[in-house]
Amino acid sequence: MPNSWDQYFSHYSDWDDAHCFNVKIELKFEDEIKRLGYTEYLSSDDIYLESKYISIETLPISKTYAKNNNEILLSFDVPYDWSIDTDWEDKALVLLGLCEEWVIDSSVEDK
Repeated sequence: MPNSWDQYFSHYSDWDDAHCFNVKIELKFEDEIKRLGYTEYLSSDDIYLESKYISIETLPISKTYAKNNNEILLSFDVPYDWSIDTDWEDKALVLLGLCEEWVIDSSVEDK
């Protein structure tokens, strides 16, 4: 079975190393995210932290997700031409197999 991100990564080929595409998903859709092929990211350092705060610096890139008490966080590389296309984020969500109703917020940010 193909993974949710396969179509996205086959559609683009030239990546912007300075930015990432971050997507926040409602926690109630965790089972759907798992069905798409994602697994929860657990750092050995994070296992011992009592806080459930997730910083952008520790967010894994694709294939895994991080979660806190309120949301699931996914992060992906972005193609160089992301800023040229005005509806790039909507297209990216479709290519990633993520339903719009699951998404709390999505944005391109500096790495």
